[in-house]
Amino acid sequence: MNNFSFNFQNDGLAFLTFSRQPINVLSQKFISTLSELFDEISVNDKIRLLIISSSIKHFCAGADLKERADLSIEETAQVVSAIGNCFAKLEKLPFPTISAINGSALGGGLEIALCCDFRVAEDSAILGLPETSLGIIPGAGGTQRLPRLIGLSKAKYWIYSARKFSAEEAFIDGVVDFLSPDGEVLETAIDLATELMENAPLALRAGKMAILKGFELSIKDGLEIEKEAYGITLNSEDRVEALKAFVQKRPPKWSGK
Repeated sequence: MNNFSFNFQNDGLAFLTFSRQPINVLSQKFISTLSELFDEISVNDKIRLLIISSSIKHFCAGADLKERADLSIEETAQVVSAIGNCFAKLEKLPFPTISAINGSALGGGLEIALCCDFRVAEDSAILGLPETSLGIIPGAGGTQRLPRLIGLSKAKYWIYSARKFSAEEAFIDGVVDFLSPDGEVLETAIDLATELMENAPLALRAGKMAILKGFELSIKDGLEIEKEAYGITLNSEDRVEALKAFVQKRPPKWSGK
């Protein structure tokens, strides 16, 4: 794949690495192949956690505006819909996800990161949703995911102003969860992944399912979702292993079952 590479280790840590020169813009081909990948890995039980990063100067600068300029209104609407569907697949992946942001994450690039469970950014990274300066609005989930992440007023400022924010500003506002020295963002993301992967794979998946499904529901309905997710872990081999490991004062050996 010219746009990105994908691989995962024996421990279940997977890496999706963008590599579309020069700035990882989101062409139709990029989105199509990315969407197919998300379909494939969503049913891969061997994957425990996914890190999305870039091997070039920028994480993702958003839409391919040169390609977009040649599209009709109807074609543009179809492309934006395809991007939104692709990003929704990322958000719904059953295992934890981390975006490791270097350079710029703008427009659709930031919308990708918003679909991940955590965002790590290097100190010099720039983030923003510049769409209103181009006569449009974020159309791949930005107007919905950002307010849910950081609150209405802050999200309105990010979207209305079309500003490009520093990593520190993004961290203060809650868009970024962790900061990293320049050149070390992938290592920082791997450290975070290693911490999370110390815990039971099935429990992490169940926890994510409960949070995603329950977040938009009433507390009553959300608690039913939690009960369902808890039931998955209650009947797992890993729960039995965790109790044995506790009694024997040793680290558990997770099977993911």
